[in-house]
Amino acid sequence: MTRHMTGVTSQAVSEDELDLLRVNGTKVNYWAICPRKLWLFAKGLTMEHTHDRVALGRLLHRESYRNLPRRDVLIDSLIRLDVLEGEEKILEVKYSRKFSDAARLQLAYYLLYLKHLGAGDLVGELRFPRDRRREELRLTPDLEAKVAEALREIQQIENSPRPPNVAFQSYCLRCAYAELCWG
Repeated sequence: MTRHMTGVTSQAVSEDELDLLRVNGTKVNYWAICPRKLWLFAKGLTMEHTHDRVALGRLLHRESYRNLPRRDVLIDSLIRLDVLEGEEKILEVKYSRKFSDAARLQLAYYLLYLKHLGAGDLVGELRFPRDRRREELRLTPDLEAKVAEALREIQQIENSPRPPNVAFQSYCLRCAYAELCWG
């Protein structure tokens, strides 16, 4: 149920609203992939530590771009930037391009968050080392509105007493949460 956000109707997020809606980047990523996965994660059910694909992603992340000095930068105990390259570029390293829409939204959230902290207009770059691919990302008003929509919906999902209903998708078979959702 990857969410493809088109025709955004929501408003961009104000600084005050961002302070209220701020979340970690994983939640933004999960929102774009599956609201049930987000709900489970938000309730403290973390299945990633038992999943082989997640372990492969961590290994790739650890071994990629080791020559760059500013890696795993934690900001406000909330967002963890994979790599800061130079003064104006944030790299987000992903194992696969399969969920690139979710990765773009997560990186856009980081850019927006840092912009609100006063870092200015930074450039983001998704990197897929296995594929030797790169994709530059710049924050636009439309992308800011998509992030705002995601943050508002994340808050609703987190506050829900029950997990959202979702349809089974082919990628559910490889999800760390599959057993919780589909038994």
